[in-house]
Amino acid sequence: MRLGSRKLSISLLVVLFGSLAMLLSACGGGSSNSGPTNLAKDQTLNIAWPTGSGTDITGLDPGTSSDTSSIPIVEQIFDGLVTLDQNLKVENWAASSIDVSTDGKTYTFHLRPGMQYSDGTPVKASDYAAAMDRSENPCLASGVNYYLWSIHDASTFAQETCDSKGNITAASGQTTPVITTLVGDSIVADDSAGTLKVTLDQPAGYFLAAMTYSTSYAIEKSVLPTAAQDPTLGADGKWNDKMTQGATGQGGSGMFYLAQWDHKSIVQLKANPNWWGVKAGKKPFLTTINYKLYASADTAYADYQSSSSVDTATITPASLVAAAQGQPDFHKTSLLEFENIQFNWKIAPFDNKDARLAFCLAVNRDVLNTSISKGLNTPMWNIVPPGMPGYQANFKGPDGAGTGDNTAAAQQHWAAYKASLNGAAVPQLVYNFNPSSQSAINRAQAIVGMWNQTLFGGQPVVTTNSNDWKSALKLEHAGKLQMFRFGWLADYPDPQDFLTLLFSSDSSYNWQNSSVPQADSLMKQADGIYQPSQQAQRIQLYNQAERLLVDNVATCPLYTGNTYYRTRTYVHGYDLTAQGQPSLDDWAQTYIMTH
Repeated sequence: MRLGSRKLSISLLVVLFGSLAMLLSACGGGSSNSGPTNLAKDQTLNIAWPTGSGTDITGLDPGTSSDTSSIPIVEQIFDGLVTLDQNLKVENWAASSIDVSTDGKTYTFHLRPGMQYSDGTPVKASDYAAAMDRSENPCLASGVNYYLWSIHDASTFAQETCDSKGNITAASGQTTPVITTLVGDSIVADDSAGTLKVTLDQPAGYFLAAMTYSTSYAIEKSVLPTAAQDPTLGADGKWNDKMTQGATGQGGSGMFYLAQWDHKSIVQLKANPNWWGVKAGKKPFLTTINYKLYASADTAYADYQSSSSVDTATITPASLVAAAQGQPDFHKTSLLEFENIQFNWKIAPFDNKDARLAFCLAVNRDVLNTSISKGLNTPMWNIVPPGMPGYQANFKGPDGAGTGDNTAAAQQHWAAYKASLNGAAVPQLVYNFNPSSQSAINRAQAIVGMWNQTLFGGQPVVTTNSNDWKSALKLEHAGKLQMFRFGWLADYPDPQDFLTLLFSSDSSYNWQNSSVPQADSLMKQADGIYQPSQQAQRIQLYNQAERLLVDNVATCPLYTGNTYYRTRTYVHGYDLTAQGQPSLDDWAQTYIMTH
């Protein structure tokens, strides 16, 4: 998922790569809540939640949410058929069991009987079908529709054209008939049997893991606008406000329901009494979760330090980590992510490979780590981070570059680019970033300083432009930013999530408009391998693709690191996974002790 403002970092974490057989063997894990004896009377958890978008999160629409300010909350409100456990292995969730055809192309999900939304409305297989179809509908124009593109016809449907009246027509160059829905074709629901059958274009070893993403979560149809009411199918997210209506809210079938969202200071969740897990021995101890919204991660942490109004917060800036270490409320969690810079291949000068190489090589990753991150990050050239299947140790940058000083190579490529201009002026150069913390501001200024010093003799040619998180996402989705800070946190522990999903030429996440055809071919081959016996071959193909992507600067990797946070000692069970958030099993086990 796109890293939002509350993310700080990561380190090494060994995540076991589960074969398809292992994924299917998971069965709705999590221990039964027999109950601790020292429960506090008030089971309310207050979380300091930086948004990076003023004082509001970006949204709560499962079909469009894409960043770390929204996705963790979405996952608590809406249930997926499968989820990831504490070790990021796929486990059954709303689906009690899953059948897979012998050719690996058809999955049949069996829903748990008697599931209900928070207002008591039954959850049906057709709700999941409708939600998945909506995520791919071109009228919604979701920036995260790519998660379901392994489904037959999904990519064609998603890339078709929708006019202002909701009429769907073929995309430019489309040779197949117009698709207006996937339901009844590649997505077939049988409400009487409680089954959902999904057919893929080809086998995909990552499919179940991708189904843990919110684009496949069921939504109560009554809260969504119809196509007649809104041709964009609720793309503006205003329908979310209807979810707080009624004694126990409406719209979601998750462990918690949306009780309050004032768009300026709080998102409040309350335990869903109609959630299926209550009868399955997973009833959460927490009755209320208050996400207290902050525009800055620094302010959020300062509030934790100065008052008792919040129970947990990420530590920012990096200089304060050392002071917090050794405290009983201090925690460190390893994540799977990488931080990088994206150069837009369709905007000069980055339509030129030498220009991209010059800018990427001019960044001294070692200096960034020591001066800004206080040594807490790990400089690297990798896309696939340490701890992920497919991670390549001792991976070098273009021209065999290391993570330190590559000034000579950067200047050589910049000279080659300038020669290609034949005397024309260098385009205006603006680096975009989200000023979510002082560390983020300092890092952007340091990077721009390196470019100006190495490529322009110290002259302030490259400038910065800051955007709040919601505005940044909108501009990135539209492919309108020349160069921008980018961070990626694992949706699931598979190299497909870091390579094909981000850098395939046809991916809706390819906001930098990169295109490396040979890498596309390798990634497509790897994506189609699902047999456990062929995993070594699959990883080798991804490794080759990663090399090509980095050498052509489809992205400019910088570093990986660690996330540090503090949680009051009276809070038990609030543990972050390698995704930087508690798993749903963890949420069912979190409680407030007497204090």
